[in-house]
Amino acid sequence: MFQRFGHRRDDVDLVMSAVGDDPLCLPVLVELGGALRGGVASALREVIATGAWQQDLGVRREAAHWRHEPRFGAFLEQDLERRRDRGPKREHLDAALLMFPETRAALYRVDAAQCPQHCRAETGTFSEDRHTDDYRQALFGWYAAIQHAHACVVRAVRWFKEADPSDPRRPQEFTQWLARTGSRRGRRAADGTAPAASQEAVREILLMMHAWSPHTFEAMDVAFRKAEGEQAFHAWGGGFEPAGRSEAQAAAEALADVLSPQERQHVRGVMADIESEDVWDRDMTLAKDSALPCTSDRHRAYGTGSGDREDCAKARDRVYEEASRPWDEGADRKAGAARLARFLLGARADRVKAVLTTARTAVARDSMATAPQVWHDSADLLREAREAAGLDLHDAAGHLDIKPHTLQRFEQAAGKLPGRPVSLSYLQLLTVACTQGGHPVPACIPQAFSEPVTALPTTL
Repeated sequence: MFQRFGHRRDDVDLVMSAVGDDPLCLPVLVELGGALRGGVASALREVIATGAWQQDLGVRREAAHWRHEPRFGAFLEQDLERRRDRGPKREHLDAALLMFPETRAALYRVDAAQCPQHCRAETGTFSEDRHTDDYRQALFGWYAAIQHAHACVVRAVRWFKEADPSDPRRPQEFTQWLARTGSRRGRRAADGTAPAASQEAVREILLMMHAWSPHTFEAMDVAFRKAEGEQAFHAWGGGFEPAGRSEAQAAAEALADVLSPQERQHVRGVMADIESEDVWDRDMTLAKDSALPCTSDRHRAYGTGSGDREDCAKARDRVYEEASRPWDEGADRKAGAARLARFLLGARADRVKAVLTTARTAVARDSMATAPQVWHDSADLLREAREAAGLDLHDAAGHLDIKPHTLQRFEQAAGKLPGRPVSLSYLQLLTVACTQGGHPVPACIPQAFSEPVTALPTTL
């Protein structure tokens, strides 16, 4: 995996080796880490939104071996390692996604609701393989960046303590150095640094340190309390991962020497915010929030109307409700949630066919026998209703799995009567089109045919 997706990792190593012991190493690492973390979250959202993960070779091989549907968990597992020194672990991925609620909600939907697509983002000319490659490149780049976090902090602290206070590169406070915006001759770098940029930079480096070592926050708390004259001890237990303890302690003690009391309090607040976000149960609430826009970047960015976003949000809300219903004996809740997710959130043609299949099963066989005659007797009226609803002839024929000229002949009431399944699907398709377009359903369509459609939670 390293050999195939090592491009970003090699970029990070090249940049950090070029910077070396220069004090610029820390601001550069903050910029790299922030960009890679955003790349991981954005690419993973697109992988979920377009369903690109289903075409992954490892996922298809695993599904074929066990003879079941493709699992999203198989896609994540093949990119994550159990050993810390061999590649990114699940903890590293979780830390990268902490501040991206859209990505975390998308992960919940695709995993808990068995949803292959959570919105209508289309791949277009952008290859699906590109989404997965972008995700893996960013993930391994993020893994390479977080390995440098503690060492860069120690080097930057050493320079900050030894630098001449009159050095124009040295700011008044250490946290301002993280968000260094550049300097003009004779002016200190920190003078033009906004507080928001400084806070963002502090959060980024803390996230990177926390991602690489789970002991970082405890080590910083102990070091800060000792710097304030209190007695404090580490409570590292045997159940915790031993790797990263010495790195976390060295970085925490170095920071405690250069941070002012106000800066230490600020860092404590940032750590508290990160820890409050590190509660994955909140993802259920995020997934249920109908105000959350579509998580696909391209769906948000390319002029999608607010109505489309609201429809997707309502569909996600229904998927959540179905997936979170209490289990009843005799009911397969997981299968029901997966079916509803595909029904509501798949491609448009798939959703239409799912509606027709579901609605057809709710019509009695003797009632279905009358559908061909209803269509033949009201052909002109039904054709006018189809055109008024904006349903194209070719699209309608595709939903019915017949040829367009065959549908045209039936709509002209020419030749023999259409078959029962096609006739019933046609009448119910018109019901769907009229309902979605806000047009009245033709009165010639019996209620026994239209009611099974209007009773479904359709989002087309």
